[in-house]
Amino acid sequence: MLKDEKDWELSEDYYTGQDSEKKLSLEDFITEQDLEGNSLNISPQSDELLKKTIEDVHQVLALAKDGMSIEKIAELTGLDEKYVYDIQVCAQGFREDDEIAVAHLVLG
Repeated sequence: MLKDEKDWELSEDYYTGQDSEKKLSLEDFITEQDLEGNSLNISPQSDELLKKTIEDVHQVLALAKDGMSIEKIAELTGLDEKYVYDIQVCAQGFREDDEIAVAHLVLG
């Protein structure tokens, strides 16, 4: 290595220069809307939709535990096959079969 070359990893300037960069925090991403208090925008309609979805999730998971196929579940419940499929995919991530969490994922 030449005498004029500096290894950047060993240079003190490299490490002291990084400290002056701004570090982001959660507060940097809060907007005015978040501070208004009801940023979730929960309305009576969305509350009813959530309740209906939780009921659908309960039905689908109960029938799926009995070994029924998506087509059979859709036929018995009157739900769309894609909707039944979405519920089952969302439910795969929860070991305890948390129906409310699954309903939020389906609506998400």
